[in-house]
Amino acid sequence: MNHPNLSATRQEDILNNGTREQVIAWLAWNDANGIYTDEDSEAEGLEPLTLEQAREYMRNQMEA
Repeated sequence: MNHPNLSATRQEDILNNGTREQVIAWLAWNDANGIYTDEDSEAEGLEPLTLEQAREYMRNQMEA
């Protein structure tokens, strides 16, 4: 079974229209070792991602 986040159309929708939480959830799903959630950021002493930062990271990962 394919994960619903695999659909290119769904990914574009999340990127362009998703909430901060949806974009961060996609990032965490796509890169389980990344630091994207507020909890992970806090644990590492980092500021939480803004929506624009999260979208930029997502855009870069989709292009990779």
